[in-house]
Amino acid sequence: METRESFNNWIHNFGRITTILLFVLMCAVPIVASLLYNIWPSFVTIWPPMLAMILYLAPWWPAEYFAYMTTMGPGALYMSYSIGDVSNLRMPATIGTINILGIEPNSDLCHTMAIIACGGSVLVTIASATIAMVASVPLTPILSSPALAPGFNNMLPALFGGLVAQTILKKKKDFLLYLIPLAVCLFLRYFTSIPASYYLLISVIIGAIVFYFFDYKFGAKTK
Repeated sequence: METRESFNNWIHNFGRITTILLFVLMCAVPIVASLLYNIWPSFVTIWPPMLAMILYLAPWWPAEYFAYMTTMGPGALYMSYSIGDVSNLRMPATIGTINILGIEPNSDLCHTMAIIACGGSVLVTIASATIAMVASVPLTPILSSPALAPGFNNMLPALFGGLVAQTILKKKKDFLLYLIPLAVCLFLRYFTSIPASYYLLISVIIGAIVFYFFDYKFGAKTK
């Protein structure tokens, strides 16, 4: 018991220290660049999308932490949040390892194997990113060719379109509800002079109101 408590204490201390260090390093890059080139982002431009993401993810953050803790344990969770992409990479790697080995969830063995699984996933991510960065230099003439330009120009719309399509296909009966924020964005784009940075914030607020009344309020009455 004493060994287990000492190990958990070490995990928490190490995790907190490394998280703070990584946070400082991540913030230092844009701050130093802004200081060197005297170019600072406009708060008026960046606060609407930042606020929209906070409103969108605020209910998810605490629920995600408590849901992942029982399976991954503190060690793997610190590692996952330091690197990122917990839902798509770290958690599936952990669950796959546990299921293959037949380990009981929320046990010491489970949390130990989660550290190993997440560590392997992190190494693969770092190796893939390193290879991509090194290979991007000699491949620059090919990647910047006009033939590939349409694909790169539509990369973000295709990515977010795929994510939205998955959500819509899961709840086909709510398909028309998704058209309301879309119609609002199109209206703002073509009939108003509101900056595009406000579209996401307005869409999140309107989408939340629409789903609250039509899906929650009216849905509860029909049931």
